[in-house]
Amino acid sequence: MKHVEGDVICERDCVYLRSSIRRTNMPFVAKVTALWGNPEDGEMTMSLLWYYRPEQTETEKKIPCQPNEIFASKHRDTNSVACIEDKCYVLTYSEFCRFKKRCLMLPNDTKSTISLVPLGQDYLRQTRLPSSHIASELVMFCHRVYDYRQKRMLKNPL
Repeated sequence: MKHVEGDVICERDCVYLRSSIRRTNMPFVAKVTALWGNPEDGEMTMSLLWYYRPEQTETEKKIPCQPNEIFASKHRDTNSVACIEDKCYVLTYSEFCRFKKRCLMLPNDTKSTISLVPLGQDYLRQTRLPSSHIASELVMFCHRVYDYRQKRMLKNPL
């Protein structure tokens, strides 16, 4: 799907969704799983998998978490694409650390060090990685899953 301003959203992209009319609320984060035109009214619609921010979870124990950490869930939903505020990036923890390192090197014009584990051209998530010039508030990482029904964190699936 291409916006009139040129932004392109595809399946498996992550997006910020408007949370309410008040601008003080943080936007919701979701992964687009499907895009289609609603046959009844022609409105573009999307299927989503929700991510949860630490403050949105309702667990018995306080969950220790890092800045920019969010939690995956199996919470599915459909929404109008008109609710999209911006495209964002949800990375693995390793990808997030590499992104932060690249961002720190930019202002100093530091040369990139050779990675011990370089990403090959066949890296499946290569097109999902943000460039170093993307605003840091659009980049998060996820390595845990939140069960929104039972209100608990699931063990790491990996």
